[in-house]
Amino acid sequence: MKMSTLCFRMQTANNPRTKALVAAFVVLVASNVSALAWGYEGHRIIAEIAEQFLEPETAHRVRDLLAIENRTTLAEVSTWADEIRPQHPETRRWHFVSIPIHPNAGESSGYDAVRDCPQQECVVAKIEEFVRVLADPRASQRQRLEALKYVVHFIGDVHQPLHAANNDDRGGNDVAVTFMGHQTNLHAVWNSAIIGPAVKGDERAYALRLAGDITLAKRQQWSAGSAVSWANESYSIAVHMIYGQLPHSGTLPDSYETEALPIVNQQLSRAGVRLAMVLNTCLR
Repeated sequence: MKMSTLCFRMQTANNPRTKALVAAFVVLVASNVSALAWGYEGHRIIAEIAEQFLEPETAHRVRDLLAIENRTTLAEVSTWADEIRPQHPETRRWHFVSIPIHPNAGESSGYDAVRDCPQQECVVAKIEEFVRVLADPRASQRQRLEALKYVVHFIGDVHQPLHAANNDDRGGNDVAVTFMGHQTNLHAVWNSAIIGPAVKGDERAYALRLAGDITLAKRQQWSAGSAVSWANESYSIAVHMIYGQLPHSGTLPDSYETEALPIVNQQLSRAGVRLAMVLNTCLR
């Protein structure tokens, strides 16, 4: 289903300090192999970028919704959907979509709702569902707040390439790799180990730098599409740039972080722009 049918018209690796930061971060994320998409930093960065592109009326409406829980920024609620997962395990499948890296003969190599989102239990369907609630003036303020929190998080999730691809390895969690000399897994590398050392604990400053590099032309280009096309975009990155370039040895080269960081930055930026676009349209 096109998003337009819902609420809007879709119109350096050898540096010793860097290695030390990466090593610390790899140890942290590898200790929890169920690490969540983009981790804490990535989701907050996406939310911060989105806030830079909210229209004044949208920003006012967002603040009114957040005030229900005495919150003031989208970043504060950007990881809420992950935080509630232990109490709500039924939401686990809402965070990703399993598009097969190696589809069977005759099957689509992109998103197929019947195959990849059974019973509407995937991130694509949930973005569409909660966008509808957020845009519905008949919904209660608390319902719209909950929808807002899910939309903020799930638009982030669908832009994490390993949350849009299925290689029978639990989104890369079962793929052991060596990154910067430390044992970890592919999912942890793309969730947090690449972006964490670059952020250096200041998500807002990093987000503002990324936002400052987003031209009007990029905003217009990235604001097109739907949750389906965004999932397919992430899937393509997973196929060609992650699994397609994965060394057989499992040892990621020293250049891996340098080459992967621009991809991560672009996905975070795209997610922030698209989140702003959705909110600007749903909360007019």
